[in-house]
Amino acid sequence: MTLPFVCPLCKGALTVGPQEYCCPACERRYPVVLGIPDFRVFPDPWIEIEDDWAKAERLMAHFDTLSFEELVRYYWLITPNTPPDLAARYLRHVLGGVDRGIASLAEVEQLSGPFTGEQFLELGCGTGGFLIAARRRFSTVVGCDIAFRWLVLARKRLLEAGCHDVTLVCCCGEYLPFPDHRFALVVASDVIEHTSDQVGLVRQGLRALAPGGSLFLATPNRLSLAPEPHVRVWGVGWLPARLRSPYVRLVRGIPYQHIRTLSYFDLRRVLREAGARHLTITLPHIPERELFRYNPWERALIQLYHRVLAVPGLRWPLYLVGPLFHVVCRAE
Repeated sequence: MTLPFVCPLCKGALTVGPQEYCCPACERRYPVVLGIPDFRVFPDPWIEIEDDWAKAERLMAHFDTLSFEELVRYYWLITPNTPPDLAARYLRHVLGGVDRGIASLAEVEQLSGPFTGEQFLELGCGTGGFLIAARRRFSTVVGCDIAFRWLVLARKRLLEAGCHDVTLVCCCGEYLPFPDHRFALVVASDVIEHTSDQVGLVRQGLRALAPGGSLFLATPNRLSLAPEPHVRVWGVGWLPARLRSPYVRLVRGIPYQHIRTLSYFDLRRVLREAGARHLTITLPHIPERELFRYNPWERALIQLYHRVLAVPGLRWPLYLVGPLFHVVCRAE
C-alpha cells in the first residue's frame, strides 16, 4: 500500500518533487532528508532542525559499520550532557522496546477486541522497537517522530530485524501529515508527557483512526510514588511546576525541561477535551523481564504494587499513586 501524505497544517493535497513535498494551498515546502520526509512545523524543543539533521548525518556516517546497539551507544557518546547512568538506563529501555510492543498489542486486543484493519501508526516511535512488534501483525506500518536523529536509529533497527517496508516520517504529533480515518491502531507510548499540546496530540491520533480503530497511550503518573522516570528523582511530580526544574537541578545536576507528566485527573481532562469517548484507563503490570531496569528498592515497590493491583477493592488508590497509565480509546 502506498502511503498518502497531506499537508500537516491545512491537510491539503501535496505535490511531490525530487527532494521535497509541496503544498499548493498554503505554499509550504517539506524536504526529504536522508530519504525521510520531514513534515515538521516546529522543531524538537531539544534541538534546532538544522542541528538535528547534522546529528543524523553523524549517525549515518557509522550506519554501515556499527550494529543497532552500538549506534545507540554512539548516540549517547555524542550527547555528553546526559549523565552516564541515565544514558545506560535509556539504552536498557530502548533494548526492551520490541517486548513492550508485543505485550502492548496483546493488551489492546484484550481490551478492545481484534484489530479491524492492516494499517498501524506509531507517534513518537523513537528507535522503532514497537514498529518491529507491529510489523508481525500489520501489513502497513508507519512510525513518526519529531526527533529526526532517532529515525536514523529506528531505520538501523528495522533493517537488522528484516523490516524493510516500514515507513518512517519526521513530523510533529500535533500536526500529522496523514489523511483522516486511515489507521486501525495508533500508538503513542511515553509520548504525551513530552508534547507541548497534549490535547492536540490526542485529537490528531483520534483523527487518524479508521472506524472501529483504537488509540493506545502509555504515560507515567505525575503523582507516582516511584522516582520520576526521566531523571530518576523522587517526588518531582508532587511539586508546583515552577519548582520542578530547580529541584531536579539541585538533586541531579540536570535541567527538567519539556516534560509534563499527568496525574489520573489530568489525563482524564486531556482525553475529554480531545473528544475521546469510548476509553479505558488501566493500571498495567510491569513485565517480569523489565525488572532488571530497577534497583532492589524499586523492585520491592513493584512487587507491592502488583500485590495491591491483584485485590480489586484496594486497586483504586493506585490510580492516584501508581507508576503509570495505559489508555485505549475506540473510534466509533
